[in-house]
Amino acid sequence: MRYSPPLDGIRAIAILAVLLFHIAPARLTGGFTGVDVFFVLSGFLITSIILHDLKDGSFSLREFYLRRVQRLLPNVVLTVLTTVLLWTILMPPGPAHQAAIHGLWTIFNLSNIYIWRYLGGYWGSAAEWSPLTHTWSLGLEEQFYLLYPGFLLLLARFQRRRVRSWLIATMVLSFLLCWYGTHVFPSASFYLLPTRLWELLIGAALAAHPALLRKETIAPRSLLGVRTLEAIGLAGLAMVVLSFILINGDSGFPGLVSLAPTVGTGLVLISVADEKTRLSRFLSSAFMVRTGKLSYSIYLWHWPLITLGKSLAHLYGKPQIYGALAGGVVGVLAAWCAYICVEQPLRRRGSGRPLRFAVIAIGFSLTAICCLLGISRRPVADSAHRFDPPAFLGEQYSAGNAAAGLEQAIKSPRYYDVNFPPIPPGRPIDRWRTGGVVHLYGAAHPQVVVLGSSHALMYSALIDNICREMHISVAFLGVDATPVFFGTTPNFNFASQSEAQEFDQARARWLREWHPNAVFLIDRWDNSFNTRIGFDQALRSLLIKVSPVARRVFFVSQVPAVKDGDQSNLRELVTWRIGNDNNLPLLYPDLKDPLRKQAVAIAQADVAIFQNLRVIRTDLPFYKEDGSIRYSSGRSFYYADGDHLSQTGAEVVHELFQSAIGEATSVSPAQSE
Repeated sequence: MRYSPPLDGIRAIAILAVLLFHIAPARLTGGFTGVDVFFVLSGFLITSIILHDLKDGSFSLREFYLRRVQRLLPNVVLTVLTTVLLWTILMPPGPAHQAAIHGLWTIFNLSNIYIWRYLGGYWGSAAEWSPLTHTWSLGLEEQFYLLYPGFLLLLARFQRRRVRSWLIATMVLSFLLCWYGTHVFPSASFYLLPTRLWELLIGAALAAHPALLRKETIAPRSLLGVRTLEAIGLAGLAMVVLSFILINGDSGFPGLVSLAPTVGTGLVLISVADEKTRLSRFLSSAFMVRTGKLSYSIYLWHWPLITLGKSLAHLYGKPQIYGALAGGVVGVLAAWCAYICVEQPLRRRGSGRPLRFAVIAIGFSLTAICCLLGISRRPVADSAHRFDPPAFLGEQYSAGNAAAGLEQAIKSPRYYDVNFPPIPPGRPIDRWRTGGVVHLYGAAHPQVVVLGSSHALMYSALIDNICREMHISVAFLGVDATPVFFGTTPNFNFASQSEAQEFDQARARWLREWHPNAVFLIDRWDNSFNTRIGFDQALRSLLIKVSPVARRVFFVSQVPAVKDGDQSNLRELVTWRIGNDNNLPLLYPDLKDPLRKQAVAIAQADVAIFQNLRVIRTDLPFYKEDGSIRYSSGRSFYYADGDHLSQTGAEVVHELFQSAIGEATSVSPAQSE
C-alpha cells in the first residue's frame, strides 16, 4: 500500500490534543478525545491493510501478528520497564507496587481491564495518578487486533459482497451498547472493547468501501468534487476540534457525545482520501507528518513522565503544573529517543529479523521479571511504625450499597494500609427503604438521625457509641458518594433517577414519621459550593425540609482537607517526607479551604432564620496556629485519607457530638449511667 502523509497529520492532531490535556486538563477539557480519533484511524488503516493484502492474495495471519509485534511491542515494553524502575527508585512504596502490578497487565495487553477492575473511572484520583492509565487504549486496540483479522478474513471469504454491511451492523450494535452502558455501567463502557468497538469500525467501514479496494492505493480519487470534499473536511475538523474544547468529564462520555470526535474523524478521512484538498495539504506538512510519525512513541512516554513530575512536585510541596510541564517536555524527548533507537530499528523486516525478535523477547521477559519483583515487595506505608494503623468504620453504617463503596475504597492505593471491616454477606443495598441503619437503644423510634455522604459515615461509629452509652435510639441514613442535599442523582447506590428520587422521598418520610430530637447534617460542603448565593439557597432549601420535623438540626462543619491529599496514601506521604531532623512534615489545607469556611459562615447566619439550627465546629481542633493541619498526635493518626478522618480522628471531637446529642435529647451522660 502506498504511504499517505495526511494520515500522519491526523495522528498529529490527536496526539497534540492528548498531550495538552494531560499537561493542563483545565485548558483543553476534551483533549482526551484524541484517543477516539486514534481509534477511528486505527480501524481504517488495519482494514485497509488486510483488504489490500487479501486483494493481492498475500494476506497471512501469522505475518500480520508478527508485524504488530514488531511495530507495537518494543516501545511499550521499554516504557513499562522504565516506568517501573523510576517508580521503584523515586516514589513511595505504595505507588511503586501499584506501578509494577499495572505494568504486568500492560505488557499482556490487559491494561484496560486492570484499570476498570482496580482503579475505577477515568476521572477518578486512582486513575489520574497511575503512571500507566493511558495504556488502557493500547490494551483495547491490541484486543481488537487479536480478534478482528480473523473476523474480517471470514467475512471476505464467505460474505464478500456484504463485508461493509456486516461491519456497519456490528458498529451499530456496539454503539447502542455503548449508549446504554454509559448510563448503566459507565466505567466498563469507557474502558472495554464491546462498547468502544464501534469507533474502530467507523474507520473499518470507510476502508471497506468498494472504491477503496483498488490495488496500490489507500484511497483513490473520490467521486465527490474538490469543493464538496473541502466542506466535508472542514466540517469534520470542526467537530474534532470542538470536541477537544467543549467535552469534559461531566459530558456523559462516551455515549452520544462521542459521536462528535469519531464521526468528525471519519469526515476528515473522506476529505483527505485523494490528497487534493487544502486540508490534506495542511495535514501533509512537514511538522504534522513528523509529529504524526512520533505520535505512538509520544503517547507511550508522555503520561508516565507527566505523572512522575506531578507526583514529585506534590511530594515535595511544589506546584503540580511545574511538574506536569517538565514531565511533558522530558516525555517528548524520551519519545523521540525511543522512536529513533528502539522503535525504528526493531520494526524493520528483511535480513536480521530473527535477531530483532530475539531482542524483543528478551526485553519482554526482562520487563515481566522486573514487574514480578516489584509485585513481590509488599508496600509498607509506615516501615518505622511511627503510627498505629488507621481504621475507617463508616461503610458499616451506609444506608446504600455499602459493599460497592467498600470495594471502591479497597481498590484505591490511598487506603492500602487502612483497616476496613468487611461488610456481612447478603446485606441489603437499599437499607434506606427501611429507615437506614437503625439501632434502638432507647425509644421505639430513632431520636437521633444522621444524614449525609461519606463524611457522615466517618462520624457514624462515634455517634453510635455515644447513643448506645446514653440509651438513645439512632438511625443512619448517610450514603457514600451522595450529598446530603435533596435532589440526589444516580450513582453506584441508585441505578436510576427514579430510584434516587425515591431515596429523597424516603428520607423525608422517615423524618416526618419519627420527629427526631436531633438531625445531623454532615457532608463535604466544599464539593457543593459553586457560589455563595447558590450554597445558601441549597442549604436553606434543605433546612426548610428538615427543620420543621426536628427539635435540633446540627450543621457539622467540614474538617480541613489536605492539599493534594486525594492523590496519596497520607500516612505514607508523611513518613516519606520526614526529614533528617526526624520532624514530621507540615501539611496544609487545599485551595478549597476558604469555601469550607464560607459554608460555616453561611450556616451560622442561617441560625437567625432557623431557630433550632446549631453549628458544630468539628474543624477547629484540626487546625494548628500556623494554619497547617493537625493530622496526628503521638501514635494516633487522625486521617484515613486527605479529607476523611480515621476512627481515631473522629474521637477527637467526641465531646462536641456528645454535648449536641445531650442538648437535643435533654439526656446527659451522667443521667444515662
